Amino acid sequence: MSLLSHFAGAPASVGARLGAFSIDAALVAGVTATGMLLGSPVLGLALGAEALLGLWILEARTGATPGVAMLRLRVAREDAPFSPGAGRTFVRGLLLLLSSLVLLAGAWVVVASAAWDRTGRRRSWHDKASETVVVALPDRRAPGPAATLDAPTVLGRSAGAAARPVAPAAGAEVPAAGMWGEFLPPAAPAAPSAAAAPALALPADVAPRRPLRNAQVLLVFDTGQRAQFALPAAVNLGRAPAPTDPGDAVLAVEDPDRMVSKMHLRLEHDGETAWVTDAGSTNGSELVDEEGAGRPLAPGVRTPLDEGTRVRVGERIFTVSRLIGTSA
Repeated sequence: MSLLSHFAGAPASVGARLGAFSIDAALVAGVTATGMLLGSPVLGLALGAEALLGLWILEARTGATPGVAMLRLRVAREDAPFSPGAGRTFVRGLLLLLSSLVLLAGAWVVVASAAWDRTGRRRSWHDKASETVVVALPDRRAPGPAATLDAPTVLGRSAGAAARPVAPAAGAEVPAAGMWGEFLPPAAPAAPSAAAAPALALPADVAPRRPLRNAQVLLVFDTGQRAQFALPAAVNLGRAPAPTDPGDAVLAVEDPDRMVSKMHLRLEHDGETAWVTDAGSTNGSELVDEEGAGRPLAPGVRTPLDEGTRVRVGERIFTVSRLIGTSA
């Protein structure tokens, strides 16, 4: 499965790839030349080697070097929407380095070989050798294609008919759906008594609502990770989050690229309305609407979550769905 099946982005153009590589090459050459002018050839070569090492680390962890980032491209694994990692990046860099020994122009020929890819994915020779792909990121400032999850299965109703819950088949998984899509949750044990359950402290500006019975909130990530929490709920998300209030739930986000902060985002849901708050994360959070436009979250600002809006934390994207419950 190629990366293009995960994202609606297009393969990067050959011109953009050549431009990104030229920027990175000019950066390494500039660092090397500066070292030679200020010190000696040995110093220049040492600084050039350090620059190459830095580019290798950046591409392995984030899929973007300075040139790639400037032209809004991304290098990723061919089989999943993840950064390429150390091994694949090493293979890519080694082939470019060896090809540059041929009249100093061989590396550009390797990059330009993407034009000869008959599959239409514009994969160059070093892409094929390292099982990677280069895509152009969608412009978040304007409507366009964006990362999407699998199409949800929604319980429908006939025109003019009242909604009627349909029980899922035995052992069947409750499907993910649109943000506040109504579903019947799987059978759950009786709720613990009020004395045994910790009280959930919702913000003061949230009006109290009737207790919900068997209502849950479902989070589905682009990595396939899923988690359910009883409503009302307050969930801290991150690489290794901890509760901040009594009754908080925590969710450790699966993040192979380690772009998610230890404590990244707080999600609150009272059964009808949801809010998200960025916890001062390193790589930020944003809301992504149905057209793919992103709106960054200011750290510490509690923001309502509209229906159909996805949430990005670092490089991960998740949707929020409410599983139907009855009022007590």
